[in-house]
This record gives sequence, C-alpha cells and structure tokens, in this order.
Amino acid sequence: MSLHLVFSDAGLKSCLLRRHPQDLVLMLDDGVYGCHRWHQANLPSSMARLLRTDAEARGISAVQRGAIETVDYDGFVELTEAHSPIISWKD
Repeated sequence: MSLHLVFSDAGLKSCLLRRHPQDLVLMLDDGVYGCHRWHQANLPSSMARLLRTDAEARGISAVQRGAIETVDYDGFVELTEAHSPIISWKD
C-alpha cells in the first residue's frame, strides 16, 4: 500500500485521479485544505490523515476535518516506515 503526501489542494486533485483505493493519503502544508474535497468525493475518512500542526496552523476545525484523523510528527514518521512507495503531490 502506497502513502501519498499531499501538499496542496491541486495536489490532492491529481492524487485522487491516480491513487489506488487502498492507498493512504496524508495531507500536510496547504494540502490540509483538501479535507473538504475529500469529503465532497465521499471517500472513506479512514484512508486519509492530516498533519495536526499544519491543520491547526491553518485553522482547520474538527468539524471541517470530520472523521479524518490527525497525526503528529511521530505519526508521520510511522506512516512513512509502514508504507512503500511514498508519492508526493504538490502541483
């Protein structure tokens, strides 16, 4: 299972066109704004994560992220250790 690192809303749009349904998506930097697009696409919240510090810095509320879990930096590292390959999306 791949890990997709999404750094922007445009990156999420590109990622969604190419990712396998079993792949995990981690939204970080401005990519955390993509949680709205994720929900609009009716994708399972269990297949996405937000980097907590980036979501907080950009004012993403618990209501906006819904059931998408947040991870700290240790969680980020654990995800990179557990998945291969890792694909970055910025566009």
